[in-house]
Amino acid sequence: MDKLLLRKAATQSVALMLIVIVLSLYIKQYNEVVISASNTDEDTIVEDIKEIIDEKAVLPQVDVLGETDDNGNIDIADISFFEEPIIVFMEAQSHVNNDILEQMGEQYLVIRKPEGEGLQVELEDIYSAQKLKIALSGLMMNELDSNYIGRVQGEEVFMGEPSYIESQNTETKSDGTLETIIIKDYGNDPVHGISITSQSDDRGYNVCEIELQLNHVYVHILYEDDNYYYIDLKRPKEVYDKIIVIDAGHGGKDPGAISGDELTYEKSINLKILLALKERLDKDNIKVYYTRLKDDTLYLRPRVTLANDVESDFFISIHSNSSVSNKPNGMEILYCNHVNNNIASKDLANIFSKEIGKVISLKNNGIIKMKDDDIYILYKPTVPTILIETGYMSNYKDLDYLRSEDSVREFAEGIYNGIRKSYEEFLPYKIWN
Repeated sequence: MDKLLLRKAATQSVALMLIVIVLSLYIKQYNEVVISASNTDEDTIVEDIKEIIDEKAVLPQVDVLGETDDNGNIDIADISFFEEPIIVFMEAQSHVNNDILEQMGEQYLVIRKPEGEGLQVELEDIYSAQKLKIALSGLMMNELDSNYIGRVQGEEVFMGEPSYIESQNTETKSDGTLETIIIKDYGNDPVHGISITSQSDDRGYNVCEIELQLNHVYVHILYEDDNYYYIDLKRPKEVYDKIIVIDAGHGGKDPGAISGDELTYEKSINLKILLALKERLDKDNIKVYYTRLKDDTLYLRPRVTLANDVESDFFISIHSNSSVSNKPNGMEILYCNHVNNNIASKDLANIFSKEIGKVISLKNNGIIKMKDDDIYILYKPTVPTILIETGYMSNYKDLDYLRSEDSVREFAEGIYNGIRKSYEEFLPYKIWN
């Protein structure tokens, strides 16, 4: 059955809605998706329907579900067909492109283009927060709202502001106190929040920014025709063969460990190593998600959620150590005794310890097993995970090294080699270029 996406108008009476639906279904038998205009003359539609009824002996049955209000109206969301529900948008005036819709997967977005001149669209994937930002420029009027944005999940179609059912759950915190967690169930709608802002540019046109809160991390593939933007929402595993998540620990308001002279923050060391590693990984056929690429504040849960959600092959968190004494020194790899995707984190830690130890100028303390509830970022992931402690900022020798460009280059090289070796050992069928 062709996929149908039309703009919702809850304020229309049920009689007009049913007329439009029957008309659209009839036209659909000729493989054409019709979007009816809100200013369509009702008498004209009625006459057209009468002609169709005269020509067609059988029309689709309509099942009207739900309660009527005081005025006898039925909410459009309660109208469904025996075969499958149809949602009708009024006010749109043109056809969706079935050839493009045939290329879509199970989840996708359809955004009706507003009026404008030289419309331009840009997508920004804010994967660390499971968000998609869509910037539209060249709009003639500030008319865009959530009803322009349709979402499809399988045979289900969603329009307007996402709706949810709210419930509560109680969790025990680490200090023994109880915390109430609000749970919002959005059903199968892939969009859990819509924010739209706009402003005028120098030419007098509007620039609109749509921010969508999604239920997962997706790869966004954009298509368009004269009337719509179509955004296919692919899961990373559908697109990429190799996926890893690299985490620069701490960041923003959380500095991590601080040197005795208060001139060096752990968050900065971690980020420098990550950025140097990124330069190397950018040249390879591997998809890397980075928890942060700037001095951003990011809590632990989103880091772990990202690794789990993209089903990363490996999750690598970069840190620097500290102690109340200035004696401890050297690099070490932390892990929990977990096995995920048939890969033991202990074995992963051993590989990275050996590969990093070959190139750095610090003592190698090997691998250290942590208790299951010691470090959140080690015991919460459902993918193979290690935490690299690059050195002790409380040790003067280690600190001098960690401040140097040599340390950044060497750790980046060692981690890169560890990633390659891990693929060779655990996932040899995933060919590296």
